[in-house]
Amino acid sequence: MKVVLLEVSHWHTPLYLDALERLPGVTVTAVSDATGSRGLELAQRFGAQLYNHWEALLENEEADFAFAFGPHDELYAMGEALIERKIHFAMEKPCGLTPQEVLKLYQRSEAEGLFVAVPLIWRHSELLDRLQREARQSNAKWRTLAFRFNAGPPGRYLANSCSWMLEPKRSGGGCTINLAPHFVDLVQEISGEAIRSVSAVMYRDPRLTAVEIGSMMALVTESGCICTIETGYNYPANTPEQREYSFSLSTDQFYARSTPDGMRLVDAAGQASDLHMSLNSDVYYDNFVTDILDPDRDIAYTGAGLATMHRVMRIIEAAYESDRRGGIPITL
Repeated sequence: MKVVLLEVSHWHTPLYLDALERLPGVTVTAVSDATGSRGLELAQRFGAQLYNHWEALLENEEADFAFAFGPHDELYAMGEALIERKIHFAMEKPCGLTPQEVLKLYQRSEAEGLFVAVPLIWRHSELLDRLQREARQSNAKWRTLAFRFNAGPPGRYLANSCSWMLEPKRSGGGCTINLAPHFVDLVQEISGEAIRSVSAVMYRDPRLTAVEIGSMMALVTESGCICTIETGYNYPANTPEQREYSFSLSTDQFYARSTPDGMRLVDAAGQASDLHMSLNSDVYYDNFVTDILDPDRDIAYTGAGLATMHRVMRIIEAAYESDRRGGIPITL
């Protein structure tokens, strides 16, 4: 399988590489990097051809599969080009600046019969598997879901040659469009329900950056489950843990909360059990690559695609609209 990597300066690219190097039958044949920050290193690592832009790569290379990174304002054009060439691909979220762009990519890829995957990475985690299993076994009804994810400060994007992330017209926004999609999808997968309303407030500091650095979203599902998602670019730099991630989830049968080593489950009788698992989302990108390059992926793949990303982007768009209107609920 010939694989190409488009715009590898993206900060997530290193999380894909070990799996790409390890999987049998997979050969990375070309990489592009308009910033010149990481492309040469990766081209040498894989013995691949280097290009200074994704368009030049696609004009000159044949591929069976592509991993599309790059600035958010270029993802729609990347997707169109890949679909035109009938190349299966994985694309970093948000897959476009608007729900309409993502929907168009979904409709076109479906019409061409192409496989497209999106790394909403908690789909590939032990956390989601265990929560769904516990809920099924106890026939639990979800009441509240609360997630908090504070990543490092905005300056990390400058250090990673991704300054476009701090330009609203190029990125679409800050922590809401960048971090919250993972948890919007996780909420829908855990609850098994659609979101009926969205409200949000966001914190901005124009002295620091033009995009929001703090965001609180409140989602309400069809049955009334209340879900809160707090994201931010507020965790101090130069720490081993890089970020803060925590959650607390309640049902009528059990309570689940994050711990330093994984998750604690407490049943209705007060009996607690500690489950060891990684809550570091970085480790699950390896699972993602392995899953999507599985020869039987058309049958076995249960991760996210463009249809899922479109649903998530409708909620993200509603969150920004709610914030613009003072935090009032937006009905979907």
